[in-house]
Amino acid sequence: MDLLKTRIELYDELLKAARGEILIDVIIESGNVLNVLTGEIQKGNIGIHKGFIVSLFSKNIDAQQTINAARKTVIPSFIDPHIHIESSMILPTAYAEVVALNGTGTIFADPHEIVNVMGIEGFKLMINNSKNLPTRIFFDVPTCVPAKRAAESSGADIRANEIIEMINQGGKKLGELMSVDEIISGDPIMSDIIKTGWKECIPRDAHFHWLLPNLAQAFTTLSLGAKLKLYSGFIGGRFLRINRLYDLSANVLVNTLRNLDNRALDTYLVALGLTADHENYGPELQIKLDHGMRLILSSHIFSFPEMVPLLLRTVQRQRYKDTIGMCTDDLWPDELIKEGGMLGFVKTVIRHGLDPVDVIRFATLNNAQRLAQAGIIEANLIGSIVPGQIADIIILDGSLKKVNIDTVIHEGQIVAKNGKLLRYSPSPEVPSPALETVKVPEISEKIFQIPRPSTIKDSTVMTRVLSLPKPPALPFPEIIKEEIPTDGSILDTEGYTAITVLNRYKDRKQPPSRGLIRGYPINDGALASTVAHDSHNFTVLGSNVSNMIIVAKKVIEMNGGLAASQNGKILANIALPVGGLMSTASLKELCQSAERFRNALDKLGLDPSNPIMPFALFSLPAVPGAKVTDLGIWDDRQKKLVPIFVEDKNREKV
Repeated sequence: MDLLKTRIELYDELLKAARGEILIDVIIESGNVLNVLTGEIQKGNIGIHKGFIVSLFSKNIDAQQTINAARKTVIPSFIDPHIHIESSMILPTAYAEVVALNGTGTIFADPHEIVNVMGIEGFKLMINNSKNLPTRIFFDVPTCVPAKRAAESSGADIRANEIIEMINQGGKKLGELMSVDEIISGDPIMSDIIKTGWKECIPRDAHFHWLLPNLAQAFTTLSLGAKLKLYSGFIGGRFLRINRLYDLSANVLVNTLRNLDNRALDTYLVALGLTADHENYGPELQIKLDHGMRLILSSHIFSFPEMVPLLLRTVQRQRYKDTIGMCTDDLWPDELIKEGGMLGFVKTVIRHGLDPVDVIRFATLNNAQRLAQAGIIEANLIGSIVPGQIADIIILDGSLKKVNIDTVIHEGQIVAKNGKLLRYSPSPEVPSPALETVKVPEISEKIFQIPRPSTIKDSTVMTRVLSLPKPPALPFPEIIKEEIPTDGSILDTEGYTAITVLNRYKDRKQPPSRGLIRGYPINDGALASTVAHDSHNFTVLGSNVSNMIIVAKKVIEMNGGLAASQNGKILANIALPVGGLMSTASLKELCQSAERFRNALDKLGLDPSNPIMPFALFSLPAVPGAKVTDLGIWDDRQKKLVPIFVEDKNREKV
């Protein structure tokens, strides 16, 4: 349904329905209706006609269909304002079925991943697979393709002209603007893209991660007294289970962060204007609120579990919570099935002690009002149960705190009941170019070996190595310099994890980039993936060359995906032939493959709870830390590419 067009076309008929002059389509009878504007729950009826709410708490309403909601709670359907469907490895058709079943009525998807692979054709692929679904999907216009031009390349180079083209195809807002350095410095390409968003009057979504390093710095600069308060709050909150004790820790960090130079945040906000940021992991979110930035709690907040209590306490302490929303951002297929999208995140946050009404507001009204205020007209018609709005409704069985779904209504029609989907998506459509995106050189041991520079004859070579700090430090790799022994014409990399990144878009012409990692051991095995945020170049990590060859060949054989090996044998693989990111296989098959891949990570000595971490951690330059990209080693502190060998002044000689 085109919300605005339909609303206008039905204007006169909806008025008649509201006045009680005609028989309406549906009445939801005797439900306990949550008013997300006031936080109150009031018992009464809801009248629906032609997909819109036309009456509230009225009696003696005649309707063609009656839905009995006695002893049930009625809430608005969830709105997910920021997701990457590609992270779930499925197309919008399959994604919509899962989240519709679990109460999500509206999605704002950022197809940043597939556009990095295919450019505007990737955007069209997602748009073409988002029609006649059991949930509503709007699309962001990807803005940072590639995310950091000085550090990496991808399958496209999106500029202002392409932004306009995607807006004309239906893009509703500028997707997350993660090229923070470039935005703050006034880079002409990013400035033109943001100006285009202003000119076209569409919202501009944030991705401001700069405060994360500041948060890490705050830990190291505390006085002894401040450290005592910090750890007293952590220990007391965790072991005494008194959440208010976490306030001690949060206050220490917030006060420290407030005393740092936050002109970067000011500059970023001057560029974007009214915006919301989903990159929030701890009490640094208070600084963003101080400076007028709206916030979106993302399911990624649980990536740093030790920070979750501080983040949630900071949220609870806000006098006004209207500026806080929620989103899922990235979910693997098995997480999507288990959690159901927004539903699972809502339940989890409630379990962590936030008021259920506040959480429901975050996931509905707050998301809608922020988007409406920023200029998305359709957002005025979603997010609450009031006359005149679209009838996207969830009927809950039991208390609000448990959020157990009985019925899901989308645009006035029941799409799910008792855990069963009643309306399905059409079959996906995939153009042939989307199945041909892995273009890398023939795999041989030379690709993964690091040759000794011809100018150096010593038995060791001073080499730049990515070192992963130990917890509780945040996992941002740093460059260290170490003497690496040679084995003939190549480096002897025993004791290190090797990483090779191959550009997969330039018809095999670009040479591989190589690096070494300390502090991230892989137990006699290797990993390979075409899923490597955000440029999604072909990335291979391993403890030895033989295993790296095995996984690389497996991924190429599948035309994209992920593979893990150990002791010369494939442990698990996930075939993702659509752009090297997605599949048309059943979600059940993908979940089984994802579970096997997690188990493989566990065998390799890695964290199975975050399976994409090995690739993003060491190859995503848009987030803090040193990386290896398809162009070389990115030094985040110097903001430039550096050669792998310290002695080499000219990268081309490496």
